[in-house]
Amino acid sequence: MTLVLIRDDDTPTIVERVPQGEARRERTLRDLIYDNPAILPVRDIDPGYGRLFTVARELNIPGVGFIDVLLADEHGRLVVVECKLWRNPQARREVVGQILDYARELSRYGYEDLQRQISIATRRQGNVLYALACEAGGALDEAQFVDRVSRDLAAGRFLLLIAGDGITEGTRRIGEYLRAQPGLAFEFALIEFAEYRADDASGATRTIIQPRILAQTVTIERHVIRSEVAGVSIDAIEPRPTPRTVAPASEPSDASRSWQQFVDRFVAETVFDDPAQPLARRGGNGWIRVPLPDGLYVNLYRSAANQQCGAQMRFASLDGAAWKLCYADRDAIDAEFTAAGLPAPDWSEGEGEGPAIGLVTPSVIPWEPAEQDRMLRWMGVVANQFVNSFRPRLQNVHG
Repeated sequence: MTLVLIRDDDTPTIVERVPQGEARRERTLRDLIYDNPAILPVRDIDPGYGRLFTVARELNIPGVGFIDVLLADEHGRLVVVECKLWRNPQARREVVGQILDYARELSRYGYEDLQRQISIATRRQGNVLYALACEAGGALDEAQFVDRVSRDLAAGRFLLLIAGDGITEGTRRIGEYLRAQPGLAFEFALIEFAEYRADDASGATRTIIQPRILAQTVTIERHVIRSEVAGVSIDAIEPRPTPRTVAPASEPSDASRSWQQFVDRFVAETVFDDPAQPLARRGGNGWIRVPLPDGLYVNLYRSAANQQCGAQMRFASLDGAAWKLCYADRDAIDAEFTAAGLPAPDWSEGEGEGPAIGLVTPSVIPWEPAEQDRMLRWMGVVANQFVNSFRPRLQNVHG
């Protein structure tokens, strides 16, 4: 297809389309959509959508990948966008499977899970999605908004968009493939961003981008039975011993009181990106327990003997489902730690104690106030990253 540009003197100029595969790079297309969500013809797909706003770029869905661009409208309806340059049929098939993987995983999320991942991507805390919706002119109160998004997550009700420079694969086969996906109530569309280039009167090259819908599905409602509470961690309750007469307990030592004050500060001052993360608590003198799903926890500790502080997760065995799931995703987890400004954690198979994942940092002993403040900040950042990386994965250990 070509375009015809009519100049002021009625002189026509033929504008040729840039061949597929030679147009804008994927990252450039992604950034174009991220900066200008209104260019997507979403209302032509579903007139019920309101004003679009950008939520995040490269939103991490642990265990699946990174969504190129996540958008939403003022009512909280989510739009997942994947960008692809269509150089070969394999790439076309892979991107369709990839966006469906995102939709399936999001349908397992509660609102708190989505809020956590958005906070990580945007480096903002609080109910970021609702704040962005308000900035875009949304009129729903926070409770209505959260309820609306939660229902859409549970039903798998999203708009999935694949944007590319040219889409030539048979859309009938793609439609049949999408209709065969159980448990989701998504809408889907292929959007082609045709690119044209022409020189203006001064000789400068101008680029014209034409977004257009090539194919879309209708929404098919399906019923799904799912747990509405994800990632509940249950800590074992030790049996209460039989009461017996004992001598009066001695007063806590100065070291014990000092550690309790440190734990109290950690609990009060540490803010997790995941709003559903249970509070940390004292595990003993010199360590703090941060609970995770599947009975696991992060042990934050201070070692006076080694003059260091650390964080560690220990697993039952190398054959356990939790260790296997996390180890299989080791590269992605390491990348998440480095993206947060931390070193990649140490992965140890253990010798008789079970495998473990940990980080350590030097710490001067005895603790002066400035060193306590520094360790408090370090433990807070590390604990938050352990929760961000492992909580969503461990929620899926048993399906």
